[in-house]
Amino acid sequence: MPSTVNKSVEQREGWGSRFGVIMSMAGMAIGLGNVWRFPFLVGAYGGGTFVFAYLICMILLVLPLAMVEAGFGKAIQGGTLDAWSKILKNKTGGRIVGGFFSLGYATMNFFYMSVTAAAVYFMYVFATDMKSKMPPEEIYGNMQSDQTTIMLVLTGLVTMAMIGVLYLGIVKGIEAASKILVPAIFVIFFVVIVFCAFAIPDIAEGYNFYLNPVWSNLASLELWKMALGQALFSVGVGPGCVLVYGSHIKKHEDVTMSMTTVAFVDTAAAVISGFAIIPTCIALGLNPESGAGLIFIVLPSALALIPLGNIMGILVMIAIFFAAFTSAMAQMEVAVTSFSDGMGWNRKLVVLVTGVVTLVMALVCVVDTNQFDFWNNFAGNYVFIVTAGLGAVGYNYVYGTKKIRTEAMNVGSDLKIGAWFDPYVKFFAAPLMILMMFNSLIPIF
Repeated sequence: MPSTVNKSVEQREGWGSRFGVIMSMAGMAIGLGNVWRFPFLVGAYGGGTFVFAYLICMILLVLPLAMVEAGFGKAIQGGTLDAWSKILKNKTGGRIVGGFFSLGYATMNFFYMSVTAAAVYFMYVFATDMKSKMPPEEIYGNMQSDQTTIMLVLTGLVTMAMIGVLYLGIVKGIEAASKILVPAIFVIFFVVIVFCAFAIPDIAEGYNFYLNPVWSNLASLELWKMALGQALFSVGVGPGCVLVYGSHIKKHEDVTMSMTTVAFVDTAAAVISGFAIIPTCIALGLNPESGAGLIFIVLPSALALIPLGNIMGILVMIAIFFAAFTSAMAQMEVAVTSFSDGMGWNRKLVVLVTGVVTLVMALVCVVDTNQFDFWNNFAGNYVFIVTAGLGAVGYNYVYGTKKIRTEAMNVGSDLKIGAWFDPYVKFFAAPLMILMMFNSLIPIF
């Protein structure tokens, strides 16, 4: 790819406002992990017990690490190539490692786009009341096998829409879309929660399961491992998306309070989505521990039992689509920012090239389940884990937590972080994250 425009000539964009920063970074964090994975983990690990453990992990471990990563991005005003060039003090080595980070993370969209498109398909399922004609599990199975043409079209349209948003840029594209989509997620789930509270008999039993921890279960190491893993995955600490979005915060603007607010909004999205889904399943006697089938099989079954269930189903699928779409933008933006900054390439050209590759591979994953499974396993289970662990080492131990705190986090911040923060991150938060990532590759717990 030719270096058609140099960074010194092409003006690097920053977020247009603090609200734009928060909504954009919240959109990055809020994804299928919040509206799909969090609810079924709540169902599998004791309801309110898991919610409590998740909140503790988010506050004590994930938020400090996210502050450091976003602060590092703000300090260098660049993506993963620039970050690793500074960490390794070697431009060639930095480009190799940073390129692996950004490209590896971008491959998540190879399988992610078809899942995003599935939310659109299920809007149609609810709109046509298809679930009254066949069981939801049969609809889901048909979507994966017999509806290939429809899924190809929907995946292609969703992917091209994402490319279009990124092509418009940081402010007119990502920020403008996030300011609409992120608040809409909360409004929709709020409507669903209020409706279900009045429409579903015995829903108080579901609220009791969701809100009341069983304190004795907090002794479970497995519970804490899953809660920490979900919190890390939800915010996206480590692989580069927090770094890249943080890099678009201008040097004189706040990063610490902004990242704190983002973590709060991301957590609220997870808790609210769980509040909309889990009590309903419990009250109607359905199994909330259904993994991938929770939103595409169990939820339609639940909504079939209540008045106006189809309308509620459409709203939930719109919220799920918005959440998935904003995260998909971030996954691609990591590569776009990293290569346009690190190599001095024209941003719009990088968007188009990265977008075409993503589009082709997303369509391949629709027609070939082996490809879908491969990229799901490669990007979701290996790239994310390896890059998150290496990122924690590079940001905190090589470049330095103290340097990031003093040169970026406290500059222009409404909340000044004291020297206590450095050993806390280096000797508590970061080691636990690294141990978590290592355990995901080679289970020791």
